[in-house]
Amino acid sequence: MDLYSQYRTRQTTALLLVTILSPLTLAAGAQASARFPRAFAPQEGKTTPSERPERDELCLNGRWRFQPVALPAGYHQGNDPAPTLTPPASDGWEKTPIRIPSPWNANSYADQDGLGGDFRCFPSYPASWNSVQMGWLQRKFTVPTAWKGRRLILHFDAVAGDAQVIVNGKQVGEHFDIFLPFDVDVTDTVKPGAQNELLVGVRKASLFDVQGKFGRRPYQGGSMWGQHIAGIWQDVTLEAVPTVHVSNVFVKPLVDQDQLVTDVTVQNDTDHAANITLDRTVSPWISEAGKDVLSAPEPKSRLGAALPLTSAPVRVSIPAHGSQVVTLTGKVGNRLKYWSPTSPNLYGVVCHVKDASGVVRDSKYTRFGWRQITFDNGRTLLNGKLLVMKGDSWHFMGIPQMTRRYAWAWFKTLHDAHLNAVRLHAQPYPAFYLDVADEQGILVLDESAMWASDGGPKLDDPAYWRNTEDHLQGLILRDRNHPGVFGWSVSNEILPVIKYVFHGPQEMQDNLTHYDGIWAGICRKYDPTRLWISADGEDDGGGTLPTYVIHYGDASTMQRAKGSGKPWGNGESSPAYYGTPEQIAQYSGDQRAYLSAEDRMEGVAKVSYDNLIDQRKYDASYRSVFNLVWYALKPLNLGLPDTTRPPALTDGVFFGPYVEGKPGVQPERLGPYSSTLNPGYDPSLPLYEKWPMFDAIQAAQAEPVAAEYKPDRPFTVDAGVAKDPASGTITSVPVLAGSNGALAKALADAGVPVASSGAASGDLLVIDGAQPPSSDAKSAIDKALADGGSVVVWGANPSTLDQLNALLPEKLELTDRTASSLVTNSPSPITAGLTPALLYFSELNPSTVLHTGLGGPLVTKGAVLLSASNTNWNHWNQQAETSKTIMLLRSERETKPSGAALVDIPSGSGHLILCSLPAAAETSKAAALNRTIWANLGVKLGDGAAQRNVLNANGELTRALAWGWKEAGSTDDALKDSPVDSNAGKSIVFGSRMNDRNWKSVGASGGALDLGALEGANSHKSAIGYLSFWLYSPKDLANLLLDPHLPNVTLTVGSVAGAQIWLNGKSLPTKPQGDGAIVNPLLLPQGWSHLLVKIVRSETGLGAQPSLSLQSSQADYLPQIHGAQEKP
Repeated sequence: MDLYSQYRTRQTTALLLVTILSPLTLAAGAQASARFPRAFAPQEGKTTPSERPERDELCLNGRWRFQPVALPAGYHQGNDPAPTLTPPASDGWEKTPIRIPSPWNANSYADQDGLGGDFRCFPSYPASWNSVQMGWLQRKFTVPTAWKGRRLILHFDAVAGDAQVIVNGKQVGEHFDIFLPFDVDVTDTVKPGAQNELLVGVRKASLFDVQGKFGRRPYQGGSMWGQHIAGIWQDVTLEAVPTVHVSNVFVKPLVDQDQLVTDVTVQNDTDHAANITLDRTVSPWISEAGKDVLSAPEPKSRLGAALPLTSAPVRVSIPAHGSQVVTLTGKVGNRLKYWSPTSPNLYGVVCHVKDASGVVRDSKYTRFGWRQITFDNGRTLLNGKLLVMKGDSWHFMGIPQMTRRYAWAWFKTLHDAHLNAVRLHAQPYPAFYLDVADEQGILVLDESAMWASDGGPKLDDPAYWRNTEDHLQGLILRDRNHPGVFGWSVSNEILPVIKYVFHGPQEMQDNLTHYDGIWAGICRKYDPTRLWISADGEDDGGGTLPTYVIHYGDASTMQRAKGSGKPWGNGESSPAYYGTPEQIAQYSGDQRAYLSAEDRMEGVAKVSYDNLIDQRKYDASYRSVFNLVWYALKPLNLGLPDTTRPPALTDGVFFGPYVEGKPGVQPERLGPYSSTLNPGYDPSLPLYEKWPMFDAIQAAQAEPVAAEYKPDRPFTVDAGVAKDPASGTITSVPVLAGSNGALAKALADAGVPVASSGAASGDLLVIDGAQPPSSDAKSAIDKALADGGSVVVWGANPSTLDQLNALLPEKLELTDRTASSLVTNSPSPITAGLTPALLYFSELNPSTVLHTGLGGPLVTKGAVLLSASNTNWNHWNQQAETSKTIMLLRSERETKPSGAALVDIPSGSGHLILCSLPAAAETSKAAALNRTIWANLGVKLGDGAAQRNVLNANGELTRALAWGWKEAGSTDDALKDSPVDSNAGKSIVFGSRMNDRNWKSVGASGGALDLGALEGANSHKSAIGYLSFWLYSPKDLANLLLDPHLPNVTLTVGSVAGAQIWLNGKSLPTKPQGDGAIVNPLLLPQGWSHLLVKIVRSETGLGAQPSLSLQSSQADYLPQIHGAQEKP
């Protein structure tokens, strides 16, 4: 039994699970929550026992006052300069205290209209704080009198935004960052023995955004958490240090030279030179933490006896108000054990500053590991032995991850899956992550906040690039003593954003390559011990970096990486975060991906396994897929036993009384689904729950490789074969309807041969369920059923439901259920041929295929043939990464009304068939579904009047609406004149008139559109004409975050004297190409978009027969784009 199982066994009868009953909970139905009796964030202060009594500290965490400051009237973020933070008002403080550390807007993080995870960790915070953009934070503190004569350093581990620090009314410092620490010397402003006031003013970083063509952020915003938060979100400490003290220590374990080198920076803040002796002691670091899930993450350690490492003391004179780096060096001689993932041995070095009399004036402790990473012929070595790093990565998700407990659980889970590394992704993580990694033997690729995947960094602003230098330096100086850190990841996906999102000029790529060199230089300057310097997803930085790291590559990409001759890695791969069911089915060749979250993950698992095997095949030094901790594990319903309902604020894990002056964040609660890890919070749940992807990663990363991953549950599609639409025997279908019935026309448009008379006859009778016929129709219905025929009731409307029920044998009810995906239930010839792929509409626009469900006594009498899928794929597709997995899982778990869409009820000698699908299908796929049902019912179908695709298989426009010609003085005049409103798309229909000309339908011959029938076609003067049409794209081609494999689509206009193109009313940049123009890229949003093309005809007639065509970098995407003359 493992430690977690032992814990759960012990705790099953404990009173950790409590029921909180109150008027609120009783009204909600008696909710249950877990109460956690220990510290959420067990954390130590900055000053260690080996540094006392020379050093001391005062933790300033606690209840602070908060004062929001309103933005100026008329302020426009992104266009106006950042507003000035006005001084706090004496009467403007909020009644509710803020728990520092915590962002004041923490509760609104990852808020997806209540459909995702519950990140409301501070229920006491007013909702109004979520929208605050700037404000003041204030607390008072008293410094011990004994500290007089020491230097007092105010240390912030991290403040999100532009911060100004004021002590006792005097501004003492300012800082603009989100993730990294900074110090302010407050010796001259703090009054020992008296009460002092600390004010911190913060302006949210996004107030400094500048909207532009190439991004908006001139600072390093990281990803979702960093861009969301504002305020003090990590510890605040006042440190007391001697006037001559160690300000920095850099431990260099030079294993290949058998040398332990310590660079010690000594700071002298006195008015005279300080003659000091510097020496060091090295001791084993010994963990005394517990072994179970509760105590293992809680820091508890001691230093063992000092080791006999030779290192001669150094005597040096430090100038007044100056500093000096002093190097201590000594041979190791096998007295230190190696640090490695399997044996994470740690040591502590204590550097002592002694005065001329030999009295210790300062002691500074630093933990380190004896290890060295080197390269050899494209391979990575740890302590001279081959090292393969098997990693994971994920975005920082805020308060639930602000604890050693989460880091411990994550890293334990990695070991369970045969992983030994992690890339702390898209931002500098809190420093305790590095501590826990060192202790658990996890190798860390330490990444900056230079994350570009959202297209946010303002890459055309020199200020952005200058800021990267300070940011990277700060990260390296903070983390370089951690043995777990094997390398520096300077940036993430800047290059692909320049190339595929911004489509930036070559100069922008060249500048990135230039900065790759600058960043590599910063890494080597401040940390010459680490050879691994990489840019994740950016290859080798144009050849400037010593490693080669790819994202979302195939075997050919891996071959290219290996061919570089450099150590290479795969930072991200697999479609886990972006893959829609349609994509997963395509990648895996398995239609099960359409059925449920579990089935989709089976497909993801297979793709992930294959990708990891390829990484192994091509000898990657760093192997990973994206990712294990968020996508291969299920979101956990912490403190929510009843998952059939949405979480409430009274659900979740609650913590004990707030403790003033304690390191670490202290949330009031953790909400359900805010984490995939449960390090003991809720004893009814395991440490983690796996998706199939976990097993695939575990199998592929095992040594040796485990048996090939295969799904646990076999799956085959056996939908039968639909009838040929032309083979039916029913050639006339009577439709009975009320006076305003629209069903007959919709069926005729779908190709159903609607009888000219509504008289009942033959084997099939159709009833318009939305506009039912009068009660006289009941006799026709009864006769058809008695004669063994089928009566189809198609559609229903709440306003006419009573009228419909008068015709039916039992009561029919309608439910408030919509769906974008259907599933088959009972096997039936009526649904033959309807595979999961054909019943999936979630990636279309509109996606809704079912607007109401069928229920009631009548439905219970029959067999449900089609129903709404239990999985709402709209809660996955195109949703935020922070929420989509949770939204999808909750959509399956939470109670829903009946979603029956097609029901077959035996009645008399015949069948009563109910269908609530829209008869007037809104997409061609929905029309195909309806036609399949009618064909299976035996109806012989015609072509119908459904709008045909105006793009042929080659992407050429074959038909459009045209307007023209209007004469112009010259081609230049024609380009300047715009007689048609570019926003008039929806009002452009066949026959409509604008500016004295009608819109006419024109067709193409040999690829050229014939505009000869337009007014003014015979003129020999320059003229303006317009083409109008609509394009449907199944994907948003501008959103790389949704899919890193987006195609590049180009629109080419040929045989014209000039052209101007608008997409949904917005003018697109065009480039001349021969006798025409191109738009590249054509960034179509998902769904239908209006294209308006102004054609310029020259005096010679160039432009009279233009051609329009689409090209795609992915050949299989072009057939997925559809066109229409008018708004579908």
